[in-house]
Amino acid sequence: MKNGSPTRQTPMDDAPARSSLWDRLASQFHMRPPEDDEPQSWWIASTAIPLVAAAAGPLANVMSIVALVMPWRNQILSRKDGPAGNWIQVGYDDPLWVTAVNAISLVCGIVGNIFLLLNFTQAVRYIIALPVTIILWFLATGMLSGLTAALSIYSPPIGPTDIYSQAYWSAVIAAILYFILSLILMINMLGYFLGRYPQHFSLTDEQRTLILQMTAFVVWLLIGAAIFQRVLGISFADGLYFCDVTVLTLGFGDVTAETSVGRGLIWPYAVLGIIQLGLVVGSIHQFAREVHYDNVVRKHIEQKRQSTFERSIPFNEVHREDQAQAKELPPAALTREQTNISFHRKHHHQPIRNTIQALAGGGHRPRLLVMREEKDRFDAMRAIQYDTMRFRRWNDLFISIIAFGIVWTCGAVVFWKLEEMTYFESLYFCFCSLITIGYGDFTPQSNAGRPFFVMWSLIAIPTMTMLISQMSDTIVAAIKKSTEKLSDYTVMPRSGAYKSFLGHFPFIMRFFQNREEKKRIKRGFQVGTGADVTGEPDEGPSTAQTDKDVEQSGPACSPPPTDHPHRTLEELARDRNPSPYELAQQLAFAIRRTSHDVREGKRKRYSYEEWVEYTGLIQFTSPQSRPTSSGAAQGQDRSTSVDEDEFGVLNWDWIGDNSPMLAQQTEPEWILDRLCESLVRYVSTQEQARADAQEEATLTKERDLGIEDS
Repeated sequence: MKNGSPTRQTPMDDAPARSSLWDRLASQFHMRPPEDDEPQSWWIASTAIPLVAAAAGPLANVMSIVALVMPWRNQILSRKDGPAGNWIQVGYDDPLWVTAVNAISLVCGIVGNIFLLLNFTQAVRYIIALPVTIILWFLATGMLSGLTAALSIYSPPIGPTDIYSQAYWSAVIAAILYFILSLILMINMLGYFLGRYPQHFSLTDEQRTLILQMTAFVVWLLIGAAIFQRVLGISFADGLYFCDVTVLTLGFGDVTAETSVGRGLIWPYAVLGIIQLGLVVGSIHQFAREVHYDNVVRKHIEQKRQSTFERSIPFNEVHREDQAQAKELPPAALTREQTNISFHRKHHHQPIRNTIQALAGGGHRPRLLVMREEKDRFDAMRAIQYDTMRFRRWNDLFISIIAFGIVWTCGAVVFWKLEEMTYFESLYFCFCSLITIGYGDFTPQSNAGRPFFVMWSLIAIPTMTMLISQMSDTIVAAIKKSTEKLSDYTVMPRSGAYKSFLGHFPFIMRFFQNREEKKRIKRGFQVGTGADVTGEPDEGPSTAQTDKDVEQSGPACSPPPTDHPHRTLEELARDRNPSPYELAQQLAFAIRRTSHDVREGKRKRYSYEEWVEYTGLIQFTSPQSRPTSSGAAQGQDRSTSVDEDEFGVLNWDWIGDNSPMLAQQTEPEWILDRLCESLVRYVSTQEQARADAQEEATLTKERDLGIEDS
């Protein structure tokens, strides 16, 4: 300040401030290369938004095409219903500037959609294709919005005989769609600039197929609209409405084919259209399930697993002892936080089974005790699986109900304002349309209502289909289960059903047992037939003896894969070390059983005892790396010495993040793959052992010959 007046700041003084502001803004952006291994976030922006834009883009193009091929203003000739089921009206020519700008907007919309598809196929770089799509769709939005506003100002239809046509309202809908799609694509680009995901659309082949199916379906609607416009003598917009009602199996009856040619064309057109619609709906449903599972259900599993993981006290105590021994401190001197840190570190860098194996191998703890503790962890993970299954089904149903409610009620509001209906009648009409009843007592008649119905129905009916699918997995399944339970006691009584039910009431069960024994005494039968002198009933041959007899009876009496005996933990803990021949036989039978389970196609879940048997065959090659489930718990000493790690065999903890119960494959598929790997390892080790034996024999022979020569 000089002479009491403030000093004037020069542009040179503003430069550092502007540079600092720009640096702060630039520091917020972390653009990633096209391919990297870093985790991705913003799953809605990275996955759902691109797919929604690609699926709804062709629908916006359809509305833009309708706006171009028809006049935007109509003259009402008669208020009686014509061939199209609404007033008889005819369009008159628009100003030339309306047609020209409308054509340019259509070109912008189609080219923007093409660049979006090229982006999906990675034919054009993300950083180029996506901005081009956004800019072109914003241009199409601006042109259509300007046209509709300018026409209403400078050359509006003059009532009461002139009205806006379906083409005008199609232009309004197209402008809204282009604007919404451009806006959500900008959100996707923002996520890329913030480094939430790489510069590409991470879509699967099925999701890309959905884009092609939706494009083909929209093209099929346009082809049908052009055909039935000629055959039925209606406008292009009414032809599109007729095709939409036909393919969606609504059948309102307000637009019908009156000629033989029209009726003959409906059959092939409807069949192919319904097939394409079914493919689109199925792909949408599959995509919704995948996105929901990958981004909601998996997080639920991880939260449950992490919570259970942190509460695993027995294993924490084991690691507390290890850490205390390493520091030469008593276990009580370590805090719980130190134990958890050690446990997590050891879990991520070294299989958890090593500690258990050391304790079991060193004789400090019985094998059966170790197996029972591990079974608790297995049961905890199995409980998480069942809880997740219920969560997924009911959460999917809840989301479907919300989506259905939004589409139903919001659509009813629009039809209430556009058509001559009360809100209750609009709700009734929308509901009949959603479940494809199509009574035809209420139908869209206005020029604004029909284009909106075409767009709304293509969104609403797939939503209803997904709701019905979710209900079949929850409510319908519960009703079916209840019906089967009821039939077990009434129509088709199941053997022993009442006896098992009465087993819940011991005093009633004892009453019937005493009554039955009195009847047997009265008939002269000896009470307790088959009982020995000690009063214990004769239970017949044991399961193990029966299975042994079956195995010794020869191949003709070999049991099917499903008749494999279920062994207890005590039997597994006493299991002896198999010979190489027995090991090969066990591998063959295990592969046979799991192959049978895979062929059935069901998501079968094995018990812990079955997992112990399978993992004993999966991880058998190295005595230094026995698995917790079988090798460590059973202390099996294998004759081979090949390191499992070079074959990629997994060592896991049941509630760890590498648990096979979290795999994408079903349990039979996962086990079958690992058993086949185990068979390959077994063959390679046997070949190596045979080669070593031959080499040893050769060396021995040469040594003997050398001694004789000397």
